[in-house]
Amino acid sequence: MKTKSLLLIAFLFIVLSCNSSSTFNQFDKMPENNHWDKSDVKQYEFEIKDDTKLYNIVFEFSHVYDYQFASVPIQFSIESPDGKTENLAIDMPIRESDGKEIADCSGDVCDLKYRIKEKTTLSKGIYKITISQDFKMATFLPNVIGVGLNVDSVK
Repeated sequence: MKTKSLLLIAFLFIVLSCNSSSTFNQFDKMPENNHWDKSDVKQYEFEIKDDTKLYNIVFEFSHVYDYQFASVPIQFSIESPDGKTENLAIDMPIRESDGKEIADCSGDVCDLKYRIKEKTTLSKGIYKITISQDFKMATFLPNVIGVGLNVDSVK
């Protein structure tokens, strides 16, 4: 019985390990005051080795529950391996029109995933993505727990 259980656990571990589609994943926590300063520009660098797959590029935004803003202005700069840069400015929604949180909330923490690019082809090489907030009312964006970037291949 122990042998079968160990084999089953080993098989599940191998299967789950092989199904990982994550190419890059990094999350940066904010300081204790939960402020994302305008000067705190996040920079992420990752390598694409397989240009035959499609990829999702996802911005991760973690905030305090009952966020006081309906949306947040975010700027993305994506530099591809050939040196071309694509700049995107979005007003990322935090709440639906009825006021309900869009993020997945647990207790006082809400995690929002915003797809910057969906099912897109990426050339082989090094990508550099820069993310900044463009909040106009202050030099910082309040109640931000952390931000990050996740790049996954699509199955």
